[in-house]
Amino acid sequence: MKIFRKQSLISVFPLLFLVTFLKASVAKADVLVPGEEFVDYCFKITNIDKYPDYLIVALVKSQNPSLPHSNQVVNKSECVGLNGYREYSEVYALKKSDVNVEDIIKSEYRKVEELKDFESKKAKLIPAKNKIYSVRSVPVFFQIESVIGIYEITGINDKSLILVNKGRKNIYKNTLLIMPIIGMSLIGGVIYWKKSNKLKRNNDN
Repeated sequence: MKIFRKQSLISVFPLLFLVTFLKASVAKADVLVPGEEFVDYCFKITNIDKYPDYLIVALVKSQNPSLPHSNQVVNKSECVGLNGYREYSEVYALKKSDVNVEDIIKSEYRKVEELKDFESKKAKLIPAKNKIYSVRSVPVFFQIESVIGIYEITGINDKSLILVNKGRKNIYKNTLLIMPIIGMSLIGGVIYWKKSNKLKRNNDN
């Protein structure tokens, strides 16, 4: 009996380990809501050229602190992607007078410019108070392929960068499919408005 119990316990331990591992993996994984699908996301800062004395730098991080982060020098024409595991971005301004030419390098892998030694510039970075979070999923019905977040800078001082969310732009998978959906929505809105007005007039009488 003792031998049986010992062997049973030995065989159970690997099973318990496997169950614990699977639970931890599921807890860390992205969960997709039924009826939704994942989309690509990036953000643009559209008025960087109004602040020619500053570099604007995005520091892309994951909500999983064990994953590495990266930085990117943001240009007006570029869209900063946030498509890794629960990625978000902190945004900083840095006076160009505090940067040497050799401090900016071209990332061969990511094909963007980045600060060579971001940590050494921390004391001179001017932070935005708000962080930028990605749109991770959208309803399948809308057939959206990707989302672009639009941001503007409204001011920079020695203490903070003021960054304003100006909305977003959706890129659709098939425009020909979207037009009927928009048309049906407009027609439905008009019908609802007419019925509401008719009901109101009847109530008034």
